[in-house]
Amino acid sequence: MEIDVVIITIIFISLIYLFIGFGINKVNAENLLSGYNTMSPEKKQNFNIEKYLEFFNPFFKRLSIYPPLTFVLLYIFLEREQLILVWSLSQMLPFIWFTIKSLRFQS
Repeated sequence: MEIDVVIITIIFISLIYLFIGFGINKVNAENLLSGYNTMSPEKKQNFNIEKYLEFFNPFFKRLSIYPPLTFVLLYIFLEREQLILVWSLSQMLPFIWFTIKSLRFQS
């Protein structure tokens, strides 16, 4: 039962990342993309949304394989509670990298 919940969670997270990678585009970024949707019109004019989306979309598409991949790799080395804890914490790592790389798009 417990492993079923974990597998469903991993699939759900991966699908969300995939939908984000395919779903966010220039047209809907004005409403859906955090940070961009709160920019003033002047800042939006100076922000290269096309270039940012060239970075953003592939990142989330590739990120969709990260949860199952890390789970399988950690499953080999860790036991139940350790596995869930380390896996959960490891899910933050790509977002640290994403945040650092996103800083180059600041105006």
